[in-house]
Amino acid sequence: MAPTTNTYFSSTTGYSGEQQLIDSLVIEQIAIFGLDLMYMPRENVNLDRLLHESTKDVFSLAMSIPMYVKSYDGYDNSMEMLTKFGIRSSDELTLVMSRSQWSTYYAPYVKSMYNADSNRSDLAQNNPLEGQTSKRPKEGDLIFFPFDGGMFEIKYVQFDQPFFQLGKGYIYELQCEKFEYSGEDFNTGIVAIDETSPRSAFPNIEFLLKEGGTSTFEFQEKVRIFDLTAIELTQTDDIKNFQFTDDSGVIRSVPYVEATVASWNITTRKLSIDNVSDMAPDQLNRETGNVDINEFDVALIVGQTSGATWYSVTAGQKPKPFDDSAEIQKEFNKIKIYDPVDTSPFGFY
Repeated sequence: MAPTTNTYFSSTTGYSGEQQLIDSLVIEQIAIFGLDLMYMPRENVNLDRLLHESTKDVFSLAMSIPMYVKSYDGYDNSMEMLTKFGIRSSDELTLVMSRSQWSTYYAPYVKSMYNADSNRSDLAQNNPLEGQTSKRPKEGDLIFFPFDGGMFEIKYVQFDQPFFQLGKGYIYELQCEKFEYSGEDFNTGIVAIDETSPRSAFPNIEFLLKEGGTSTFEFQEKVRIFDLTAIELTQTDDIKNFQFTDDSGVIRSVPYVEATVASWNITTRKLSIDNVSDMAPDQLNRETGNVDINEFDVALIVGQTSGATWYSVTAGQKPKPFDDSAEIQKEFNKIKIYDPVDTSPFGFY
C-alpha cells in the first residue's frame, strides 16, 4: 500500500472546527491591531461593455471595515515625482481584511447597491459584465485612509496568501495605490470623502463674474448655467440652448448645464465648478482664428441652494500647477497662418 499523509490531520481539506478556529484568530488579530477604514465600491455609469470602460464613475456608499495595515512601517514605494502633469504621489498601501466578515456583513450591501443601480431585485445576481461583483473586494474600489486624509485605489486583490491553510483562505490582501481623481462623483455623506473632488488638481472650469450679483454661492452646491450669447448678440430676452457634443460625438441641445461649486471667492469674483453635466471644447474665433470662444463666456449662473445669481465675463480652465498650455496657445497664435475661408472639418465652429 502506498504511503499517505496523516489521515487525522488533513492539510488539504481541513475540518470545520479547525477552520473556524483559524478564522476567529484572524478576525481577533485584525480587531486588535487593525483600523476601521472606509471602503467605497465603484459604480459605473454609462459602461461600455466592449471596452469595459465607463464615462462616469460614482461613489455613493462608504462602509467602515476593520483592516490590518500590512505595510505598518510607512507607505510602500513612497515618493513624490515632478511630472508634466504636476506633482504625483506614488504611495502604496497593503491592507488585509477578513473573508468571512466581508461575505457576512458587507457583501449584501454591495450586492443590493448594484442591483438597485440596474433596477433588479435585491436577491438577483450581480452582472460581472457591468463591472459588478459582491463576492469579493473589487479592483477600482477605493479606501479612505483617515490619518492623512488619503484616498487609495485597489489595484489587485490577493486571495491565496497565506496559501490555503487547512484547505481554505481566510483573508483578502488588498494592494492599493494613491488614488488620482479623474472626474468621479462622490456622494457618500461623509464630508472628508466628498471633498475629494474640489481638493483635487483635476481640471475645473473657472468663471470671472460681473459685479452686482445677488447672494453668494455655497461650497458643493449645485448650480445651473444658462447661455446668454443670443441675448448679447440680438438684444432680446431669448435664452438659447447650449449646443454640446456628448460622448459619442453627436451634437445635441440642452437648455442648461448643471455643475457643482468647487470654490468661490466673492472678493475676486472667481467661481470654480466641477462635475459639469455637459461640456464642449473651446471653439474657433472666426475673426482672429484663435480657439478661444467658450460658450460659458456669456452665461447666467444660478445656485440651486443659495439662490445666488451672477453673470459671467469670461470662462476657461482653472490653472493647474506646472500647466503651460495657455502660454503655448498664446505662442501658437502669434506664429500661425490663418485663412478665414477654411472650413472646419468637423462641421461646427
